[in-house]
Amino acid sequence: MPAIRLGHPVFFHNIPFEIEERQILREMRIPKKSRLADLGEPAMEKAIGQAIEEGYRMIEGQGVYRTLTITGIEEARVLTRESSTLFVGQKMVKLLKHCDYATLIVATIGPRIETEVDRLSGPEPAHAYFLERVGAWMADYMGIWLDRILEREIVRAGYQRTFRFGVGYGDWPLSSQTEVMALTEAHKIGITLNDAYIMIPRLSVSAVIGWQKPGTGPLPPPDSENDA
Repeated sequence: MPAIRLGHPVFFHNIPFEIEERQILREMRIPKKSRLADLGEPAMEKAIGQAIEEGYRMIEGQGVYRTLTITGIEEARVLTRESSTLFVGQKMVKLLKHCDYATLIVATIGPRIETEVDRLSGPEPAHAYFLERVGAWMADYMGIWLDRILEREIVRAGYQRTFRFGVGYGDWPLSSQTEVMALTEAHKIGITLNDAYIMIPRLSVSAVIGWQKPGTGPLPPPDSENDA
């Protein structure tokens, strides 16, 4: 059985990506179209296409994950070897109660898109909106890319993964970001927190995935508040 990488963060730089038109349209709440050409609006097609092209130049995908060892379950928190205060709330207990490990995931596309969005928000609000939607999806994409890499590691080790649950959803407080950032050493991929525990760059994602042995209990169903 492959060794489980414990005790230190695993970093990824220059994450490969493709910006899919279908996903950008979904991000813009246009789910019935899969290509820009399907819009039938040349001006919008050109504007979104320009935002996508700029995304290719500006996105710098980076990520990190760290796997923690679960040592106990209490009424409203999950204990790990590394922390007794990180995983708090009933949803964390529901997610991780049958798990041996939990992996923290943090990913970002870097600051360049949001810097450009802030610059354009006054003089060119439409272009700023399209560019921000590109950035928002691609931040999710980086989290999904890490999720898939981790899932292969989980399966090779003989486990099954839970769904991905984002920091700040449900009753897992956003203040938990402080420990997430420290444990993953997320500053090494350029992520910090502001006073409200929001990640900077804001086009970043953070979450946890549990490792559960097959047959130890039912996997919790996906929740409307999760980040999957």
